[in-house]
Amino acid sequence: NSSVVARDNSSVEACDNSSVVARNNSSVEARNNSSVEACENTQVVNCQIQNGRIEISGNARIVFMPKTIDEFMSFYGIKHDKNKAIFFKAVRRVEEGYVSDYNPTFKYQIGEIVHENCDPDIDDNCSYGIHIAHLAWCLDFGRSWPNLAIIAVETEISKIVLPSNTHGKVRTSEIKVLHEVPLETCGVFGKILAKRIKKEENI
Repeated sequence: NSSVVARDNSSVEACDNSSVVARNNSSVEARNNSSVEACENTQVVNCQIQNGRIEISGNARIVFMPKTIDEFMSFYGIKHDKNKAIFFKAVRRVEEGYVSDYNPTFKYQIGEIVHENCDPDIDDNCSYGIHIAHLAWCLDFGRSWPNLAIIAVETEISKIVLPSNTHGKVRTSEIKVLHEVPLETCGVFGKILAKRIKKEENI
């Protein structure tokens, strides 16, 4: 039942019975029964809001979650051509390289192609497959890990499953691991995470 006032370039995900007043250039994802009042240049993403409400004024706008993979890639700025796209994945760095958070025995090596069975059911948001996402989602997902690493991966667009209720994550049956993305190059949040991890390593 939290209440938030978002200003400047802040980003808020509103769930359950939360209430948000959004101003300036802030961005809000509205879910469940949340209530949002947006003004100025705010963008509100309507994530299948149920009994809540969204009120806008000024230059504020309401956008809806992408329904197709093309809309998804455009919405989140995913680089792609007609056949392949570059996504990101939050992994844990270990001595042997990179491993999955969900299954530490599942390894990722730079330059390697990784295969996995992938559930085609779009109504299941978190089923089996290789989960990949846009950069901001990955940073948020692994924000508490002391050994967080972000890797850029390439996948064929035709192999991507876009869950109907996704908020930034998709899954696929095959990826090629391209390279690690330094946290310091991942915007303000990435720099904060990199500084915190470095500090913890030196303790």
